This record gives sequence, structure tokens and C-alpha cells, in this order.
Amino acid sequence: MRAQDGRMRASVIGCYAPMEPLVMDGVLKFLACEKKYPLALVHRIIDRLASTAVTATVVTHDEAVAFIKDIPPDFAIVSGPCACRLNTAETLGPDARDLSSGKLEFCRKTPLNVDIQIAKNAEKFGKLESYSPISKDDLLRLEEECLNMGLVANIYTVMDGEAGICHCSSATCIPFLANEAIGGSSSVIKKGAFLPVTDKGICTGTGDCVKVCHFGARSAPGRGKKAFSTVDSSRCHGCGLCARVCPENAISMTARRR
Repeated sequence: MRAQDGRMRASVIGCYAPMEPLVMDGVLKFLACEKKYPLALVHRIIDRLASTAVTATVVTHDEAVAFIKDIPPDFAIVSGPCACRLNTAETLGPDARDLSSGKLEFCRKTPLNVDIQIAKNAEKFGKLESYSPISKDDLLRLEEECLNMGLVANIYTVMDGEAGICHCSSATCIPFLANEAIGGSSSVIKKGAFLPVTDKGICTGTGDCVKVCHFGARSAPGRGKKAFSTVDSSRCHGCGLCARVCPENAISMTARRR
């Protein structure tokens, strides 16, 4: 775990905590304007500036579990409503899946209380009525639920200190929508440590991996003896969902070359 001290960091978090829903609403409105006006350069400048304070790194489910287990016992943990979904859930519709039932399309709404804050962030967000303490065991169970919903886990930092875990869907996550608007090259949403590799001798091109990819990184030409899925490493963020749903277990996660 990175350093959690610093008055400046604590002050920034304290100011941001009650403002987060408004900030996300502002970003959403900017994205709506960007569809009408040439704001790509402005978007990239804002993205780069934001990344100096906040970054979210996509992780696999196993990485998220390891991170949770490694949280020091004296670190507070709280859960509360996702600021993105407060702004988007009603208008953008279903944003989650049900992998255990084989439902790979968006078919349900993600519960609001999947925003996890830890340490200094937990202390500040925990003062809000909408946030409540959560144990490690409860958090691990929530992580399993989020995996089954086909959400992407992100470990994010605020000013170089771990701050929490986001559970995101490309359908309603405002930073994900912003990332997509600039071609998946956001400096705020960072690519994870792993990339999927497909065994061409096993893959039959079912396309299940394509259905669950939140980053538009996978493609499959269709079923057939020589059909196999491919991945665009420049767009892939390494969440590992494709490997989780592959019916042939043809996809494995390997270290990304930096």
C-alpha cells in the first residue's frame, strides 16, 4: 500500500467527497457537448490534467481479491453509491450481466452501493450519510457479485495513495464513457498488467469474449474449424472477463509488455 499521509491529500479528498456526483454530472454534460462541438483537444487536456491527481488502473478479479486481502487491518473501508450511476442509471438502462446464468448481454442494473473507499478516502467519504463501513469478508463477497455482473474492477489512487475500488460498466461509467470518446487512450483509466492470449488450436470463435468486452478490444469471425477470436492490445485494458467466459478455456492472461 502506498503512503496515505499528507495534509494536502486529506484536504483534497475531503473537498471532493461530497462533490463527486456533481463532478461526474459535469463530465457527463461535457461528453454530451463533445458530440456536437469539436472538443477533442480540450478533452485530452482535461484528461491529462485530471490524471495528475487521480488514476484508475484496471485489474483482473484475482488482482482485486489479492488487493483486498492485503488492505492493512487499521485501514477503514466503506461502501456507498457509485457517483456515475447516480447520474446515468435511469437514462442509460441495464449495465450489468449475469454470467453464472449465461446471460452475457446487459440484462440488469448494477446496485448503487458498489463504490468502495479505503484508508483516508474511507475516513472522508465515511462522513457522508450514504456511505457505511464494510468488512473485508463482505467486500470479498461483493467482489464476487461484481464479477458475476461482468463489471470491471479498477484500483484507483488519489495523489499517489490507494483510494478505493471502482466496479465499472462501459454502459454507465462516466470515466469509461470519456475514455471511449478519445479512443481508449485516457491517462486517467490506465491499462492493467495483463493481456489475454487466445489458443488458436482450442478457440472455435463463439464470440462470448466479444460480448463481455467493455473496451471494444475483441473480435471473432464466427464459428468454424479455423475460426478464432483476436484481441486489439492497444484497446484491451486487461480486465480478464473474456478469459472468464470462454467456454473452451482458450484464453489465458499473460503479463503485458510495457
